[in-house]
Amino acid sequence: MSQAGQSDESEAQRRRLAVQMFRAGHHPDEIAQQIERSRRWVYHWIAYQRQHPHTRFRSASRAPHHHPNQTPRSVERRILQVRRTLQHQRNPRLRYAPIGPRTIRRELIKRRVKPVPSLSTIQRIVKRGGLTNSNIANQADPYRPHPPAEYPNAVQATDIITRWIEGGETVQTFTTVDLFSNAAFASSQAHKSADMARQHLLQTWHTLGVPNLSQFDNESVFSGGRHPHVLGRTVRLCLYGGIEVLFTPEDEADYNWEVEAFNNLWAHQFWAKHHFTHRYRISPAQQAFLHWHYTDYVAPRQTDTPARLRRGYPVYHLSKSLAAQIPASLPICVGWVHAVRCVSDGGRVTFLNESFRVGKRHAGQYVWLTLSTAKQSLTVYYQAQAEDDWQTLKVFPYPLDESVQPVSKHFACLHA
Repeated sequence: MSQAGQSDESEAQRRRLAVQMFRAGHHPDEIAQQIERSRRWVYHWIAYQRQHPHTRFRSASRAPHHHPNQTPRSVERRILQVRRTLQHQRNPRLRYAPIGPRTIRRELIKRRVKPVPSLSTIQRIVKRGGLTNSNIANQADPYRPHPPAEYPNAVQATDIITRWIEGGETVQTFTTVDLFSNAAFASSQAHKSADMARQHLLQTWHTLGVPNLSQFDNESVFSGGRHPHVLGRTVRLCLYGGIEVLFTPEDEADYNWEVEAFNNLWAHQFWAKHHFTHRYRISPAQQAFLHWHYTDYVAPRQTDTPARLRRGYPVYHLSKSLAAQIPASLPICVGWVHAVRCVSDGGRVTFLNESFRVGKRHAGQYVWLTLSTAKQSLTVYYQAQAEDDWQTLKVFPYPLDESVQPVSKHFACLHA
């Protein structure tokens, strides 16, 4: 028994002895003198025993019954309710939203729940409610490296969404999202082609600014077709502008989830609310949606609107006059083309429709491939976790069939 427990038990014995002596006929003054307590103390415990006949004379807990900083139970219920909604994707608006405490806190603010707890309190309530995910499954998933987007236009991701209007006319909407600020640009074209992709990218660079890296999926519109060892027109356009290119893992749309989230918002908040009969009517309405998205919309994963998040950062736009100087037939310029690939069971990866052997030791893991057009070499890197150092696994020669040109000074200035 601890020292505090022994002291409490000793005091309980004194109280019990005082009551027993009083019942035996001793005077309270005599009891107080013998136990070395005051007469008031003796009378208090005699009266207390009469009110509580079964008392053990031990001191009650002095812990407060009310905690002024305690989260109300009604707020705890709302936190768990939002967490379940995010987990089961019950709200279409939150289909692609994360399920962490930041998203929960933003939803509480939107629903005007007061008081809004801190992130640590929300995490503690979710954990106490048994709704935290086990890390066992996450540990089994291999790490996928992502390019850092620490400022506006560090990384722009582009995707295509297909819709049909009355009469069966197809609309191919190219969408590009700045991964730092969630700023977006979209253009609706008649079909998917390298010319349409070029037109969209030039408009994007004029509106959002020129990125340092453009991220694409592996559609032939972006990759250049199915012929091996070919740098397509989209890749050449990016290299001509001094922009690096990254191709996402094959058949893994969730790697490009920022664009998928925008496409979902666009489908529900724009396309589902309009009825178009001709494709040329889409652009004015779409520009109004993009303006709202840029100035008023705060994504669940963001802290503010795209317009406010981009304030204070230098943004370099492609002027229309400079865009007009870009030739139709583009050379290969000095730059880098990257790809994230999962190593097959046979230890191989594909890059621009060619297969390269990495080794079975990294089967099931993701590697980062970098083609340097200046060195005409393909390097394979591996990173076990985000905090680990990069390892160089392989270096393959990658000879090009034409000479490599330097990036024009006019475009190099857009990356100052």
